[in-house]
Formats: sequence, C-alpha cells, structure tokens
Amino acid sequence: MLQRRPFTSSLVLLLVTTVLTTTNNHVVLAQQRQQQPLQPLGDVLHLIFDKDKNSKVTMLELNSQMTMLESLFQNNNGGEGNDNEQTDEYRRIVKRVHSWAPSIFALLDSNGDDGLTKRELQYATKFEQSLKKKSKEGGMRDLLGSVFDLLDENGDDLLSVTELLEGSASSDVIRKVTIQFHKLFPLRKSSNELEEFVKGTIESIGGNTLDEDSVAKGIAYLDDDGDGSISRKEVGKYYNVAGKKFIEVSKQIKQVGPMMAMFSGMDMGGGEL
Repeated sequence: MLQRRPFTSSLVLLLVTTVLTTTNNHVVLAQQRQQQPLQPLGDVLHLIFDKDKNSKVTMLELNSQMTMLESLFQNNNGGEGNDNEQTDEYRRIVKRVHSWAPSIFALLDSNGDDGLTKRELQYATKFEQSLKKKSKEGGMRDLLGSVFDLLDENGDDLLSVTELLEGSASSDVIRKVTIQFHKLFPLRKSSNELEEFVKGTIESIGGNTLDEDSVAKGIAYLDDDGDGSISRKEVGKYYNVAGKKFIEVSKQIKQVGPMMAMFSGMDMGGGEL
C-alpha cells in the first residue's frame, strides 16, 4: 500500500491539473470570443441570407431566413418577467420587418437585378450607424427633423392629418424628402432615380387612395395626447424607442447570425462584391 500512494497521489494531482488547465483554456477562449468585435450588420445579414453562397441574396432566400429568425425568437422564451417581454418585443419587430421585406429588398436592390450583394446590404450597416448619431451629426434624427419641417406647413410644430395627407401627395415634398434621404443613403445613382422609386412604392401601397380617416388611424399610436395631430416631441419620443429597439435587435442578430449561417450550411467566407 505504501508503494501505491505516490502513484495514486500523482494520478490525482495529474487529473486535477488537467481539469484546471482545461477549464482555464475554456475560460480564456470564452473571454476571447466575447472580446472579439461583432461583424457589421450588413455583412452578417449577407452571411445569413445568402444560403446558396452565390454572393447574392434573393427574395426567396430572404423570406426563408426571416422565417428562421422569427422561429429563433419564438423558441427563445427568454425566461420570465422583463426578459420574456423583451423577447416578445424582438419577435414583433422581426415579424414587422418580415412584412416590409419586399419593399426593403426593392429599395436596397440598386441595380434591379433581383439579388442583393454584400455592397448593397452595407446600407443596413449605414442605417444602424445613422441611428446612433446625435442631433446635428447628420444621422436619421436630422433627416426625420427635416422631413417634419417639410410637412409642417404652418410651422406650429404639429403635423395635422391634413398636412400629412397633402404632403404624401405632393410631388414637391416627395422630391425634397428624397433629396435629403439620398444624401444620407445614396441607394441610386441620383436623387431623381430614387424619387421615381419612392413614387412608385407610394402608388403600390395605395398612397394615392389615402383619405383623412386612414391617415388618422395610421398616426393614432403616435398621438399620445389624443389631439388628432403629431407633435415634434411625440415623433422624437417614438423615434428614440424604435431606434433603441432596432439597435438591440441588430446586436442580437450580429451575435447569433454567424452561428445561424453555420447551421444553415453556409461557410463563413464573404463572397464577391
């Protein structure tokens, strides 16, 4: 027995050392993963959506992967309380974006070839970055303020149903809004080309058939005080809420996107631009 004790002790020491070393290695690897910067949103979206790895995302691929994203949040109950509510909110946002997917796809498809390249999807990254910019820094907040000014004909810092209805039907307002939008997101060769797209989109969603009742219903969720109009303060409030939610969902997508792509049978390469 006395001769076996050194061997037994050595074996135990070896096992303990191995376990501690392995555990430490896993901790270091986990810390390294956490410290690695997330890929840009546009790159991750291209990685997720380009299922056949031909360097272009089709509408069919987009629908398929958006359904997967919805399922991801559907299956992730998030626990209880605030976590569960947050997951529900993410799910609603992804579902809403899915419903807008055809219009977003058409907007990003700058050359009209029915396929989105990584370069075209970079505008998703630019949009996310624009949400993080403060006032006077040339981001979405400033664009929204300019649009508000264009629609607010009497300058009372309130947008009435009439102003919104007339603005959506005004070629001059649409032209000016498009010019501002094109400065921030040059999705077409010129603002004139983008203007034609915007007009066509408005017509396709029934913009020419809008009436006061439909506009009033459409803005009701923004009208906190129930006065039938939207104030600049109300617009700012909901912009902050929506922008924060978009950035949160974007972070979630950037974190889980590469793994989603891997499980979908995609490689991690970038493909051609």
